[in-house]
Amino acid sequence: MTPELGRDAAPTAHGWIAFYRLQARLMWEWRPTRLAIVRRAVLSFLGACLALAITAGVVPGLQVDGLAALLLAGLILLAFDSTLAVVLHGLLVGWPIFIAQLLGMVAQFAAIIALGRVLPGIHVGDTAAAVWGAIFLTVLNSLFAELVAVSDDDSYYSVLVRRLVAREFRHPKEPIPGLLVVQIDGLSLPVLREAIRAGRAPVLGQLVRSGEATLHPWVAMLPPTTPASQGGILHGNNEGIAGFRWYEKAGGRLLTANHPEDAAEIVRRISDGRGLLADDGAGIGNLVTGDAPRSYLTMATIDERASEGDERRMRGFFVTTVNYIRLVVLMAGEVAKELYQAERQRGWSVEPRMHRDLQFAIERAATNIALRTVSTALVIEEMYGGAPTIYVDYTGYDAISHHCGPERVEAIDALEGIDRAIGSLLKAARYTGRAYRMVVLSDHGQCLGASFKQRYGQTLEAVIGERLPGTMTVAGTTDSVESAGFGRRIAAEFGRGSGFGSLLARWLPSGLRRLGGGAARGAAAAPPDVVVASSGNLAHVYFTGNQGQMTSDAIEERHPGLIGALARHPGIGAVIGRSPDGRALLMSATGPVDLAAAEAAGIDRIADYGPRAAEAMQRLARFLTAGDLILLGAVDRVTAEVTGFEELIGSHGGLGGRQTEPFILCPKSLELADDPPVGAPALYRQLTAWQAQLQGERVS
Repeated sequence: MTPELGRDAAPTAHGWIAFYRLQARLMWEWRPTRLAIVRRAVLSFLGACLALAITAGVVPGLQVDGLAALLLAGLILLAFDSTLAVVLHGLLVGWPIFIAQLLGMVAQFAAIIALGRVLPGIHVGDTAAAVWGAIFLTVLNSLFAELVAVSDDDSYYSVLVRRLVAREFRHPKEPIPGLLVVQIDGLSLPVLREAIRAGRAPVLGQLVRSGEATLHPWVAMLPPTTPASQGGILHGNNEGIAGFRWYEKAGGRLLTANHPEDAAEIVRRISDGRGLLADDGAGIGNLVTGDAPRSYLTMATIDERASEGDERRMRGFFVTTVNYIRLVVLMAGEVAKELYQAERQRGWSVEPRMHRDLQFAIERAATNIALRTVSTALVIEEMYGGAPTIYVDYTGYDAISHHCGPERVEAIDALEGIDRAIGSLLKAARYTGRAYRMVVLSDHGQCLGASFKQRYGQTLEAVIGERLPGTMTVAGTTDSVESAGFGRRIAAEFGRGSGFGSLLARWLPSGLRRLGGGAARGAAAAPPDVVVASSGNLAHVYFTGNQGQMTSDAIEERHPGLIGALARHPGIGAVIGRSPDGRALLMSATGPVDLAAAEAAGIDRIADYGPRAAEAMQRLARFLTAGDLILLGAVDRVTAEVTGFEELIGSHGGLGGRQTEPFILCPKSLELADDPPVGAPALYRQLTAWQAQLQGERVS
């Protein structure tokens, strides 16, 4: 068996030399920093000594006499293992990984025999002791090596890159550049600028400072949520996406974007088959598909079975013990970090804050560690597979911001991790068969603010229910669901494969969905009289007994005083209704105002929500999926904090603050047609124009 250098021709002597020269260059480029090398050397030495001590303690016939013998033997074994690892990786990088592991174990056996003969204080009783010693040392050294390098992304991804380079070494190069789009979920342009100035996003900062890339704002229209933004960016269409969740009277159904069946329904409605990724592209970690033939960790395709090639990629990631060790250790560290930071925030009386329990700590670890790691590995796989367009969504910053605050240290730590992942992608792109142009963008921003319930002691649906007859039922959806469910994506994606493990994984996501209490389906129970569907500081109020959208006059006639009471509530900044002829109205205690004229009239309530507020409100009110009443939480004019209707302290989905201020960072060679682009569909048009531009480029 020979290493897989390519399909085109048998390797020549010159090809072998070029191959190993490239492998050596990759090992050098992906080396740790100087400080990391020193730290790793010390910890590796201690780990080698500990592994030898443990092995001598459990293997009969293997004996180490004295500390001096242990330290010297540990140093010799460490030097031997380090040299052997480099040699075997260089020689066998194109071979199946178990061959290198088997040869390493054989070499460990020979080293133990040699130490027993030449080093005083080391005694090897017989061959069996050497065999078992080699097995234990190999396992323990692998474990300790991973623990030492667990936080070093370069060390981890370098193994993947070198194997992919070996696989694609003699394949023909693609002259047309590809487009790699990285979405940092929930990051506003002001927060990114602050992070760059503080040195917390050094990779993105270097791209901007060097002039390689330019940083621009874009305007996220109402509602600034991931399903609406991704629908516009990936499909060019986000009509009817009224929030992160909304109620549909006709079917008595609450749609929630991070439920797989609802995400698939959203794609069915907005897709015309010409999505951004329809050109044999790949989508990773998204809510919608962009019509990609290959979607991983994507909510809309979780319930689909994977094709053979996709299944092999996912199973290839999960089969190695090294990956499991790294993920488990990093996730355990993230859980501990979250528990400490939550207690510190409580101890310092930081306000606003919310309760952060063990369940969130686990979700944080799954999102900020496991999902980011798997997504980055899949992007690198697709890059070396030559996908013309790749779109990946990193959700860790957004999920943590919801619970901790978008400018808080916990969220910026997550941003720093995403920045490192982007650095790994840039480094991996140096040797891909297709050159890539990277665009980094966000889908919306986030705003800090205490929730409606924290401020006023009751939920929005309770406030509405107090002003309705006691016989009427009001159901609210103000619980926090957006950041829930990320952990089940990995299990669900793995479950798309075959075999018993995949069968077990397919049960796990459905079990998690049942435990998570998804929205009820079907007609098993009569719908409530009023449904309040919230997304951040946006809430849709639906009167379910009336088919079609009710006018504000009809609501006032049936429920006198309700609209005025809502308009006067200090936590509600705007109430939007409809006139009999379909015009959007800004409701107040003194009467309605036509939204088309409200902005020109300089009404303060409109000014609180930004320069395009009236336009955004009118657009949302035209959606057939919008509520009979649309409410916006108030904005504090001093702190710019918003009042969110969900039980989160970082929110988005409505208007006010930074939630409508995302960014786009693009290579200097790719210019924006509109600066700033307005609305997510404008980004779709821009990205497809760049795709066409790249089709005309050729790289050597």
